[in-house]
Amino acid sequence: MPNHLVGETSPYLRQHMDNPVDWYPWNDEALKKAREEQKPIFLSIGYAACHWCHVMAHESFENVEIADFLNEHFVSIKVDREERPDLDDIYMQAVVMLTSRGGWPMSVFLTPGLKPFYGGSYFPPISAHGLPSFFQVLESVLNAWENKKTAVEKNASAITNAIESQFTPPQASITQIDLEAVVSRLTENYDWEYGGWGNAPKFPIPSVVEFLIQCAYHGDQRASTLVENLLYKMSQGGMYDLIGGGFHRYSTDDRWLVPHFEKMLYDNAQLASVYLHGYAVTNNPQFKQIAVETLEFLQRKLAHPKGGFYASLDADSPDGEGSYYTFTIQALRNALTPSQFDLLEQVTSISQEGNFSSQSNILQLKDDPVSLARSLDISSDDLQQNLNHFFSELFSIRSERIPPSCDEKIITAWNGLVIKAFAEVGLLLDRLDFLDTARKTTRFILNKLMDSPGNLKRSWNDDIANQPGTLVDYAAMILALGKMYEVDFDPSIFQMLRSLFQMMQKLFSGEGLFYYDSSFNTPHLITRPQHLQDNPIPSGNALAAHAHWLMGNYEYEPQQLDRAKQMAAQMNDLASNHPTSFGYWLSIAIRIEQTNQQIVLITANNLDSLNPFFRTYRSTYRPNTIIAAKSTRSRKFGYPNMLDNHQPVNVKNTAYICEAFTCKAPITDVETFNNKLFLNQ
Repeated sequence: MPNHLVGETSPYLRQHMDNPVDWYPWNDEALKKAREEQKPIFLSIGYAACHWCHVMAHESFENVEIADFLNEHFVSIKVDREERPDLDDIYMQAVVMLTSRGGWPMSVFLTPGLKPFYGGSYFPPISAHGLPSFFQVLESVLNAWENKKTAVEKNASAITNAIESQFTPPQASITQIDLEAVVSRLTENYDWEYGGWGNAPKFPIPSVVEFLIQCAYHGDQRASTLVENLLYKMSQGGMYDLIGGGFHRYSTDDRWLVPHFEKMLYDNAQLASVYLHGYAVTNNPQFKQIAVETLEFLQRKLAHPKGGFYASLDADSPDGEGSYYTFTIQALRNALTPSQFDLLEQVTSISQEGNFSSQSNILQLKDDPVSLARSLDISSDDLQQNLNHFFSELFSIRSERIPPSCDEKIITAWNGLVIKAFAEVGLLLDRLDFLDTARKTTRFILNKLMDSPGNLKRSWNDDIANQPGTLVDYAAMILALGKMYEVDFDPSIFQMLRSLFQMMQKLFSGEGLFYYDSSFNTPHLITRPQHLQDNPIPSGNALAAHAHWLMGNYEYEPQQLDRAKQMAAQMNDLASNHPTSFGYWLSIAIRIEQTNQQIVLITANNLDSLNPFFRTYRSTYRPNTIIAAKSTRSRKFGYPNMLDNHQPVNVKNTAYICEAFTCKAPITDVETFNNKLFLNQ
């Protein structure tokens, strides 16, 4: 008989609705039951693509004996961390305090007042590897609750106070960050053999790479070298899927070979943008190809037919972890001609024994394509054509396998990142299909995940929008709409951007510079989190600071730019000392440090007449410019304030290039316009 998760739309929660555990979602009914019956809460937080979440579910949550014990003595609540990042953030702080490490599935025990008093991550069914069995944990927690309740509640209050202190904003001691010193620190700590920072497991850190790309854009050769090395190393294969495109979540080793096989929407959206920008500053065509292949993977595997993108593909395959993505030597021989197989052996790290498990192989190139072509005495183009051909053959074979399952919920913030990526790649590479995808996704989010008063929802599935939007949802969509405004210069898009910016300030403002992650009317929280560190996606506050920078430029409002500057300045110490954890703040700092251009294009004709100016502007990556355009024929409202008081000169298409809100002489020819823009390449 299904439990209380039967009516939920989250695929992760629905995976557990037939467990013998009497799961509840996080709602009034569950929390009231805990208070009335004075039972401790067992809170389990995970997500659909999580391998160890599935393991613990099969081992423990499908175990009738464990379920009976939970049902008798606890109120069991299951939460999808992707739907409720605020709850995940709060209780992950508790787990890290208690165990010095975190992870999913997260297993936390709470008082009926929602205060945590014990927790951990995965617990095995039988004591092993220094971990108690899950049943032992349950018995110990229950014993403490029944026999030492006063001590438990005192400990829970202390943990809650400590959690609140973790969300206290930092006090900066330096007013301006030394960005060159940060690049030096990243260079010194870089793994020059395999690429990246730190040991296994290795994660892509898109926000740090984006910061380095901006440094490279402004002439820092060390940053350019880091960017080129890392983008190449991550795309050799393994964590990057050479056959089907797209990136897995992270590498379990230090050389990007064996991934944790889930593919997350947010990783691929950010990495597509990073590879596009990497291509723009290095002119390496391989990076352009990776950006395109990544977005094509998203279109193929994670796109909802009506718009919007699903959250993830599972880490597990039906025939075993990684089986969908790997090949035995015999399977490769069967799929390819002898000459193709010989070439594959020469350029990848395949072997009879396999480089993964059970004689299976993950495809990873031995070197960059240019070096490989040189060693084979063929042209880079010929090698790439050969690679594309037999990867296509292997793709056809792999497509006949049962693929990993898909988490079909649609997350607002992650779709904001996707919209931005498709718009950026579409504009820079003149991919009209990518621009159409960006438009379609924007319409979907605004139609399906926004209510009539203009509030965003967090997630959508089965035609139901669920959970209140968080700070990161609002901020990510503001930045996405900023990029979408550049696509068509539609004032209705800018008006929506302006409305969301105002709503963000209303719902999430704190007492100081920083915003809360959850809105002021979100119920049942022991504290309102105010997270400043980047996770797999940038922190909501870092994105919000970027939104202030954007709106300050568009609206000619110096106070918005000052707010962004002050937010970034307060993060200077943390970002300087821990750059891999605060990369997006570093990107904000470099935007603030550099002179910004505001580009105004005005025509007395249709906007299409400005296309020569648009093409010139879109010919390269321009992180420090803001552009707006208007036809004086239009009677629409909602335009950015930066367009006010500008008119065409002698009825000609006219450009105004402004810096620090001061505009230079109007320009009516494209060549002069091109020469006056920042960094013409």
